[in-house]
Amino acid sequence: MTPKRSKQIIASYVLSLLISIALLVVWVVYSVQSGMRTRELTARLGLAGEGVHWVVLTVGCVLFALLMVGITYQLAQSFAERRYSQKREEFVSNMTHEMKSPVAAIKLHAQTLQQEDLELEERQRSVGFILQQADRMGKLVDDVLESSRLLERKHRLEMSPVPLAPFFAEYLEEVRPRVESAGLQLTATVETDAVVLATMDALRRVMDNLLDNAVRFSSRGGEVRCRVTDVVQRARIVVEDDGIGIPKNELTKVFDRFYQIGREIQDRRRGTGLGLSIVAGLVGEMRGTVRAQSPEGRPGARFVVELPRLLRAEKVGATA
Repeated sequence: MTPKRSKQIIASYVLSLLISIALLVVWVVYSVQSGMRTRELTARLGLAGEGVHWVVLTVGCVLFALLMVGITYQLAQSFAERRYSQKREEFVSNMTHEMKSPVAAIKLHAQTLQQEDLELEERQRSVGFILQQADRMGKLVDDVLESSRLLERKHRLEMSPVPLAPFFAEYLEEVRPRVESAGLQLTATVETDAVVLATMDALRRVMDNLLDNAVRFSSRGGEVRCRVTDVVQRARIVVEDDGIGIPKNELTKVFDRFYQIGREIQDRRRGTGLGLSIVAGLVGEMRGTVRAQSPEGRPGARFVVELPRLLRAEKVGATA
């Protein structure tokens, strides 16, 4: 929302509030001055006139109070709609930028492949880069589709028991080269025998978004840590980095759709603002919780996902 538009909304609110207060004052003064006539009228009608005057005055005050509450509510709604509209505009801008970069890279390397005297090694490098950027575009499209599915609450996941230890053993080895190619070290600790109700794709998407977020906001030479442990009847997945961190006043907002962390990201790829909202939606479908934390005494961010462990009877029932 532009500062000019904000001032216009606030000015309209103040004007409406002043008019309401002025009307309330006029109503009170009129009611007090007309008290004698009200009592005379009610006496002629055979009613108890002493209390009618105060009832009329009170009803008028309550109506004006409701009017002011309604005006305040409309102001809050206007600001909320404007903020959401601004977030959508930023999303379109970021999405356009995110799509243009791989398209431009694919075009450049495709033009390189058109050269007849290109060496085999260079040709293979260009093909690999094209495939990498195509995968990046595919992930962007998948994020948009998944965010839409979660928002509309349709096509619920068809979940089944998933043992976490073998899943993470395979997944972390697969994702390690991607993290290390960004100049970061991936440290993993998997100490769990938990089985959770989930899907492999949902778990993979949750971890992809958490790790991509850690990589994007970390500097080369840093470390990304992933720990999977059991806590009572829940499995806990922690993804932690040494990056720029999250301001404490934004910890509860980072899972909002289109939300962008507003600090120290001018020189970083902004992303689409969908990744963490998808994490929250998928974890919720798996009956779990996710929260963001700022580690005390050092930079970085920590994301903690907790999923309920299946009991033995539940495992048997789910697989039957």
